[in-house]
Amino acid sequence: MNDTINKSDTLLDEQINEQKNKLINDRLDMSFGELISMYSAKEIEINPSFQRHFRWDEYQKTRFIESLLLGIPIPPIFVAEVPNHNDERIWEVVDGLQRLSTILSFFGELRGDEKTLKKNNWVLGQGDRLPALKGFEWSSLPQKLRFTIKRYVCRVEIIRWNSDYDMRFELFNRLNTGGSHLTPQEIRNAIYRDISPIFNEFLEKLSKNNDFQLLIDLNEKQKNELYDQELILRFLSLYKNGKNLHQSIAQHMSKFMRESIENKNFDYQFYENIFQRIVKILLPLTKDIFRQKDGKFATALYDTIMIGVAENIDLYENNDIEIIRNKIDTQIRNDDILKKFSRKGGNNQFQRVKNRLKIANQIFGVI
Repeated sequence: MNDTINKSDTLLDEQINEQKNKLINDRLDMSFGELISMYSAKEIEINPSFQRHFRWDEYQKTRFIESLLLGIPIPPIFVAEVPNHNDERIWEVVDGLQRLSTILSFFGELRGDEKTLKKNNWVLGQGDRLPALKGFEWSSLPQKLRFTIKRYVCRVEIIRWNSDYDMRFELFNRLNTGGSHLTPQEIRNAIYRDISPIFNEFLEKLSKNNDFQLLIDLNEKQKNELYDQELILRFLSLYKNGKNLHQSIAQHMSKFMRESIENKNFDYQFYENIFQRIVKILLPLTKDIFRQKDGKFATALYDTIMIGVAENIDLYENNDIEIIRNKIDTQIRNDDILKKFSRKGGNNQFQRVKNRLKIANQIFGVI
């Protein structure tokens, strides 16, 4: 018994040391004035995949500025030390995007596209504790209060990574503790961009397909959270690849994205062609094909229809669209087994997804 316990202790120690050695961290106390200067010198980067997702509203931004003026403690900002395009070490914001972007935009310093620039020089709303804040902007705020904000000291946690990107995904998830949580796809884009930005750009390109946008019909919040890109990655990772689904669908998608980025022979054109072909076929069926009776988007329907038709695309490309509609209405929506795989709480369990794809192939494999 003691030997078993000792072996378990040794194994646990080895695992802890192995994981800890994958991460080096440091911390500094810095003023927001210093952070702004670093941002201006391009020594701090707000990842382009994140930048358009600065989404705090007026109340959240005002409340944050109010906290600084009152000296209320705030959570640390986490940054990753990464190489830029010149192989120079810079900081990339991991957690704290909303806080740092609030400061930068209040100062009028936030960089980006035209939509992002419009977020600069915003006007404070009424504070919870300081109602008189309402109507002030940076230029009209009393100088002593400007100094208070710039001199506010924030803890900066610096993460230095090795090449283990699976560990990085886990850490990004655990560090994502801010007010507006990052979605899995935002995290993937941030991490794997360090290897190469090509796959990120590929997902973004496909997400702009007008027919696809009409089919999924996402709201603005879902688009801001990159759910359209996540749906595309979901399709790509499952197409002709269901047999390799041995983890949660989220882990499977991350693994597929990492391996695709590292594969110098990844056939982008092949995947783009199949994606465009399947979207063109399904477009006449409208957004309703992926929605439950209550109007909510259903990944179970998305997986079944997209993969089922794609893997049997030669049967449907030049055939009557009503054949697909009939299969959806009479078999997929009324299939008791498929309904079981779509129940709330089990939608992403890998065995249910695998079984869902098996049924999809049975339904769409014959006309």
